[in-house]
Amino acid sequence: MKGIFMKGTENLLAHRDEINALNVFPVPDGDTGSNMSSTMLEACKYLENTTEEKLSNVLDVIKRGTLMGARGNSGVILSQIFRGFCDTLSKKNKITVADFVKGIKGAKEVAYKAVLRPVEGTILTVVRVLDEHSKELAACESFEQLFEKMEQIALDTVKMTPNLLQKLKEANVVDAGAKGLYYIIQGFKMYILGDKTINLQGVETRPSEEITIAYEELTYQYCTELIVRARKDIKDATKKELESYLNSMGDSVVFFVQDDVIKLHVHTNNPGQVIETFLQHGELLKVKIDNMKEQHEHVVGEYTKKERKKIAFVAVSPGEGISKVLTDLGVDEIISGGQSMNPSMADILDAIRRANADNIFVFPNNSNIILAADQAAKVAQNEGINVIVIKTVNVQQSVSAMIYKMGEEIEEIKNSINEAIAKTTTISITIAVRDSKYAGEKIKKNEYLGFLNKELAAHHRNLVNVLDKLYEKCNLKDREVLTVFVGSDATPIEQSIVEKYTKKKYPNVQIEFLDGGQPHYPFLMLVE
Repeated sequence: MKGIFMKGTENLLAHRDEINALNVFPVPDGDTGSNMSSTMLEACKYLENTTEEKLSNVLDVIKRGTLMGARGNSGVILSQIFRGFCDTLSKKNKITVADFVKGIKGAKEVAYKAVLRPVEGTILTVVRVLDEHSKELAACESFEQLFEKMEQIALDTVKMTPNLLQKLKEANVVDAGAKGLYYIIQGFKMYILGDKTINLQGVETRPSEEITIAYEELTYQYCTELIVRARKDIKDATKKELESYLNSMGDSVVFFVQDDVIKLHVHTNNPGQVIETFLQHGELLKVKIDNMKEQHEHVVGEYTKKERKKIAFVAVSPGEGISKVLTDLGVDEIISGGQSMNPSMADILDAIRRANADNIFVFPNNSNIILAADQAAKVAQNEGINVIVIKTVNVQQSVSAMIYKMGEEIEEIKNSINEAIAKTTTISITIAVRDSKYAGEKIKKNEYLGFLNKELAAHHRNLVNVLDKLYEKCNLKDREVLTVFVGSDATPIEQSIVEKYTKKKYPNVQIEFLDGGQPHYPFLMLVE
């Protein structure tokens, strides 16, 4: 199961850019491939760090790893697919074809339950259709036959997704998440048919170990990493001896041999002995030793400076300028992220823990981050933290919420925040990255796209034309204040156009420009 999973991950990575490009809308938010890859890669890191080959342990590691690495809706749903699969088979000592098919049913049931309003024509549809073919799949005489049939069913379902979801049909693309799951299944088939070389190197991810602070006494002081060029082939028996030796010297062991290169990672109190042992097998190419006790005491010391509070606020922010505004308004912890850079469930959970409060309000500020925030909230609840996820879909809503929040009790604050958001009018302006069609509208590459709250309200190559329609639709003439967060991609000319046009046509409206620093969106506006 370990090798099959990792091969599925490798195949997904090979098609990551293709999946990212399957964007149903012409805004720069094609990140499904990256989100799914992050989810799978984190589980692979967990697998690499476990030496226990027992099936139940491997399944548990996959379940925990995909959850901690889950980013965006596609990543969270994928993690729930594996959760259902792994839970269904958790008591098995080995997996038969029939067992694997039962796992698919568990995957479907858990994944559908995880989504408040399941949408067909997505990754969910693939797992549902596979389950509907359970009798046919269970009749397969081998895993080779099973995965070949699963691959074909998944591909046929992917091709069907535009017929199930209108926005896919209009954009003339298949669903990205569905295609991603197809590639994972294809990787399963590749492994079972004999392609067992796996290469996940060269992909940068942020392992949860780097962002989770553990309050514990360290058993081993030194994080030791070595790369050794072996003088001769390392036989299987020698590999087992070396792995056993590392486990006797410490924990968190990662050890593998690729061609003539030995790579290892271990937490130990005797790094010198580890080096001496491996020098017997070759020459050192790289040595890295970190004193974890010193690092741990420093980080935990910084962590504990923050006194426990009754209430705290956590928000996702796409830019440094907006982060400063949110901090000034009282947000305790900022998570960097947003469009095309969704934070993982682990990132959000870490921020919740850092906030160090009994009750924490979380602003995801993007519809694609809400599911990850919900999952983080569930984990935090088990740790005794009451988390309230406010389902904000853009960062302007959280700014408004923090300005107008009132009360000292949780329900009072929650009600005032929700009331403020309900009254909030937001404008978001971006630029189309490709030709597309949406809700009957033909959109051309490089046009300005203007969103009023969540809906596309205007598109045109002329910025003034877009501003004019947006301002009319939000009745700007009856408003008092327009706050404009200027993005990192906005040009001085564009900012000048916004300022001059707004002041000329709406002289009674107070306009304020703030450096937001957000990518992809030259202007994010809050109308009051």
